Amino acid sequence: MNFSFFEVKDGEMLEKVFAFRYNVIRDTPVYKDYFRETSFLNYKERDIYDPFSVHFAAIDEKNNICATVRLIHNSPHGYPTENGMIFDRSMFEREHLGEISRIFIDAKHRNLRSTKVIIQELKKLLYDRMTALDIEYSYGALEAHFIRLLKMYKMRYEVIGEKQLQGKMGLRLPCILYTKQLGIDNPELISF
Repeated sequence: MNFSFFEVKDGEMLEKVFAFRYNVIRDTPVYKDYFRETSFLNYKERDIYDPFSVHFAAIDEKNNICATVRLIHNSPHGYPTENGMIFDRSMFEREHLGEISRIFIDAKHRNLRSTKVIIQELKKLLYDRMTALDIEYSYGALEAHFIRLLKMYKMRYEVIGEKQLQGKMGLRLPCILYTKQLGIDNPELISF
């Protein structure tokens, strides 16, 4: 499978990202409570953090979105992890903080080979933008099995609190990803 990876800057493509996110949430059992209790406008999933995010996407050769991720930075609303979970947030400087969220991969590409390619390429885009924005660390509210998967792909999130409900998104662990450690674990990102 051939994918193309890019930062989403076009409004029409961003609307497709929101529609893709809606479809993933609708079709993924772990999100059933969030889906049932949320109002979606025009079959698109978006929230208050999207205007303060850099969005990335992967598309296939037919221009279908296969994966998305966003990097929230400098949000006046704070960050989803800190707003929905309890942990010590005093150790992070606001001006160097971000959050990576909405890491969604289409179900037909959730296999070890495709997922590895997708995560590797999106990681390059994220790292480049994180360093450009001087983001030293990024929150994440992640399921335990997803933390293990990301560690396999050299995205070493550190757990910074107890497992807890994150709103309607289910049981998650508050985590932090250090940009410097991401570069150490993936030296190819620095040259990218």
